[in-house]
Amino acid sequence: YDSLNAELEVVDPKSSEFAMIKTYFDKTKGNASSQLLNVWSVDRNGEEQRHGKYDSVDNRKLLWHGTNIAVAAPILTSGLRIMSHSGGRVGAGIYLANMQEKSACYTCSYGAKYACMFLTEAALGKTHIVDQDGPHASQLKKAPVGFDSVHAVGRVEPMHWQEMTIDGRKVQVP
Repeated sequence: YDSLNAELEVVDPKSSEFAMIKTYFDKTKGNASSQLLNVWSVDRNGEEQRHGKYDSVDNRKLLWHGTNIAVAAPILTSGLRIMSHSGGRVGAGIYLANMQEKSACYTCSYGAKYACMFLTEAALGKTHIVDQDGPHASQLKKAPVGFDSVHAVGRVEPMHWQEMTIDGRKVQVP
């Protein structure tokens, strides 16, 4: 536990925070039979200072990141990173989704009983929209000039977002 360099705390299932996360989970899981079992809050040592330079970036949303359970400890230790083999629909980057169903596809559970997902606050700023696949999107190495992030539009998205204050910042949550 000490090697994770993070404080983990179980979120009380009776709390409003747990209720909000469970609602988001359930309303964006599609037809999947997945269940939310536990929620932990994560406070990575030094995270607040490392991300302070993004405090002025607006358009913040809570988004899902699904991953193989074997990668959970490295993510807790060093955060989400762009890996050398990273790439997909919109090139190299950290992939997040507003649909739990989409991120769950990357948990690689292959019949495993449990999977791990992260719900992260993303400072998106000005987003470059990609609504068609092709080399113009898949070969991106970073957001185009004048943009802070890339948003690959899916077929299904949450219809309504509401603004919440989390850690003193305004964040959009479906």
